[in-house]
Amino acid sequence: MTSRILHIDDDPIVLELVKMLFSDDRSLSFVSCLNARDALAVVDDLKPDLIISDISMPDMGGLELAHRFGENPAIAGTPIIFLSGRTRDLEVYDAFRDLAATVMQKPVEPGLLRSTVRNLLASQQQPVAQASNQ
Repeated sequence: MTSRILHIDDDPIVLELVKMLFSDDRSLSFVSCLNARDALAVVDDLKPDLIISDISMPDMGGLELAHRFGENPAIAGTPIIFLSGRTRDLEVYDAFRDLAATVMQKPVEPGLLRSTVRNLLASQQQPVAQASNQ
């Protein structure tokens, strides 16, 4: 089963680096968007299993985008990993914690991002497996 990941970042280099980090994992499929507007346009059809998003973007910030995702019944509850290159973004971490999100500092340590992605995807699949066993 392939897990779908929606990655949003206004820096194309970051999009490519994260995608390359997981290039050896055929169980993951990435859709990359350079802005929140594009992400909102594809999210209904994609129905991602996980979202990775930059916090600071020019058109719409990560917090507002996460709230918009939360209003969408098709993806409400989808785990989100926020990446931020600015430490001041992490000062407002409580707002992101309310969204059940993980916030990580850029440049992110590759092993930490890989393990976080795997753990979040595994926790998403666990309730499905339990329901099918009942």
